[in-house]
Amino acid sequence: MNLGRHLRLAGVLLIAALPAVSAQKQNAPKRAAAPLPAQRRQPPPLPAPAVERFRKMTPTQREQALSRLPAERRAQIEQRLNRIDQLPPEQRQQLDERYQRFQSLPQSRRLAVRQELQNLRALPPAERRRRFEDPGFQQEYSPQEQQILRESLGPAGR
Repeated sequence: MNLGRHLRLAGVLLIAALPAVSAQKQNAPKRAAAPLPAQRRQPPPLPAPAVERFRKMTPTQREQALSRLPAERRAQIEQRLNRIDQLPPEQRQQLDERYQRFQSLPQSRRLAVRQELQNLRALPPAERRRRFEDPGFQQEYSPQEQQILRESLGPAGR
């Protein structure tokens, strides 16, 4: 596959992996909100392979690669990189560890887990809990995959 195809695929996966609340936050009226307690904050989504590649580049390499992208795509990647860079070091480390566990899965399982994560994010919390407790779910996903899904949803989403 060529780089353009990878970037398009990564873009689709990135967009799909964003929590639904980000769209709501952009449309919500601007007001000062009290920060959520740490245990209720939504963890950042797993970075897509394209974002992870950009994170591993030197600043010069990153700028060169970003300069070749269309303006809209570049802005999306930069926004995601900035969100990750702004995380506290502990959360960034947790995200990196979760991403490494995710990347260790075979490609077919990564696709299945990413799709399930999208489906779970579309459900209300009570339905998510029922999904996690469903015997079919527990048979379909390994304990490692279930852990990745739970961690990606955060305490409020489990």
